Amino acid sequence: MLPSELLRTKITKKGKNIAPIFFSLDDLEIAKRLIQQFQISSEKKETKAILERNLSLIESAYEDFKLVRGLIILLERRCIFTLNKNLQNITQNNQKNTPSLNLDNSFGIRKMLFEESARVGLALDDNQRYKILEKISSQLNITPSHLEKIIWLDRDDNLILDFFNTLNPEQLLDLYNLSILQTMFFNCINFEFSVQDGTEWKRILRKVKRFGLMYDLKYDSDRNIDYKNSLGQNDTLNSLICSIDGPLSIFKLTNKYGTLMAKLIPEIVYSNKWNIKAWILRNNSVQRKLYRFDFSSTEKSFDRVLKDKCFIISSDSHKSYNFDSKVEENFLMHFKQLRTGWELIREPAPLILPGGNAFIADFMFQKYGIQIYFEIIGYWTIEYLKRKFDKIHKLLTSETKYDFLIAIDKDNLVTSEFNLKNLLSDSLKIIGKEKIIIYNKNSIPLKPIIRYLRSKDDKVISKTSEIYHSQISAFIKNLTKRNIDIINLEDISTKFSVPIDSIFTILSNQAQSSLTDKYTLLSTFLISNNIIHTVKQQINNEFDFKQIQQIFKTNKIPDYCHLDLIKFYGFEIIWKGLDSSDILLQKKQI
Repeated sequence: MLPSELLRTKITKKGKNIAPIFFSLDDLEIAKRLIQQFQISSEKKETKAILERNLSLIESAYEDFKLVRGLIILLERRCIFTLNKNLQNITQNNQKNTPSLNLDNSFGIRKMLFEESARVGLALDDNQRYKILEKISSQLNITPSHLEKIIWLDRDDNLILDFFNTLNPEQLLDLYNLSILQTMFFNCINFEFSVQDGTEWKRILRKVKRFGLMYDLKYDSDRNIDYKNSLGQNDTLNSLICSIDGPLSIFKLTNKYGTLMAKLIPEIVYSNKWNIKAWILRNNSVQRKLYRFDFSSTEKSFDRVLKDKCFIISSDSHKSYNFDSKVEENFLMHFKQLRTGWELIREPAPLILPGGNAFIADFMFQKYGIQIYFEIIGYWTIEYLKRKFDKIHKLLTSETKYDFLIAIDKDNLVTSEFNLKNLLSDSLKIIGKEKIIIYNKNSIPLKPIIRYLRSKDDKVISKTSEIYHSQISAFIKNLTKRNIDIINLEDISTKFSVPIDSIFTILSNQAQSSLTDKYTLLSTFLISNNIIHTVKQQINNEFDFKQIQQIFKTNKIPDYCHLDLIKFYGFEIIWKGLDSSDILLQKKQI
């Protein structure tokens, strides 16, 4: 991306369309000269001031200031400027008696000079100024002339070009053309794009979600589409259009949002086949005017605009971002730490709305075959939020009856003042109060989410316990009649496809109370009291944890039950470290 004042555009089709003026192959000579100058300055370790002076000579030889300055900015981003090492070395050699002072810190040295000037009075002539310099230089064990040089060592003009990540002129052409394309989108009201196949859609839509852009997905109404096909099929994907609200459709946070949107452009042009339609707002001599911009991979000029797409994607100007912000990342991390038993799936498969539109949620909770989608709304306008609620309402009332939780950042209303409660009043009736979570300070509260998931747990457990009560009771009773010493409840849970908590509920029923005379519940196992009594006698007064573990294994006690059984026998476990060899046992004090 380039500063907006360096954007070069042309107006076509009788003042209706706009397009950026790309860097053509005919202008590669200027790219070669600029790259060579950066290479020479890097090899000679010249200061930034000298580099700028040499670049201005090249710049003056060309009429198009915006083009040359734009190329220079892109090349500077590939540079590393450091402090002058020659001056640093001289300073260090002269500073043997004062090793505690850091003379690389020009700010600290200036502070010493200003403090001395404040103490003795403002220097009104060269003689007074020299006295101040002489006193501070004597403290630093350097000469006054050297002191004058290192005072401003950290100024941009005095920094040294230490490293230049060079490239060839064609690659610079690619960077410039991509950057000017991105820059034009800072003045975008709205743009639409489409790509060819499912793999590319998945890659791009993942970025759209991660960047937190306000978007809508729809199908091209001009095409005959079989909406029953899944999104993974090419005939459906070819007709899919993604519409994104541009930064000029909102009133604040324009720069941050515009930057995120511009980062999406490389992802689109990297695709094999794509097209873009955008509406750009620009100032002319009389008024602000809205122009249309059309661009696609099928245009003959595209190969001359971007010659090496792989270089663009792998360049420093475009990195892969796992998360747009800390909101989603923190939520994912904190939720997984709770170990709720619910699987959290990020960016699940798109949902097809009635009529053909698509919806992609941020997350999906999954357990017992239940799927609950979770949508996080960061940036939003009133219109965007209404469209989002309308889509979710359609999904909630569709034949599939999807389930949703929605989190809304109340501090990110990117439009004029508005009462969020008024907007939500109608939506609460449709979606449900418990399903809308208002958050701020970039932190999504987990309590309402956990509360909702547990309500689902309780319903499933209650329902399955009621349905399978007789079958599971009979099955467990049959196992006990066969005098099986250890019954794995997880196996029963898998056999009947019910939650393990449903098994616990059934076991707690009065009809199963007779089990307590024969079995003890430890972890997820029923262990016969005969085995428990036998093992207890074998342990006797043994306090060595490893020896007790061996007794358990001999009697085929599952590993998961070892600690629970030790506590059952009245031992107190003392951890001296993370290794099991450091465990000490002692009898609980009564």
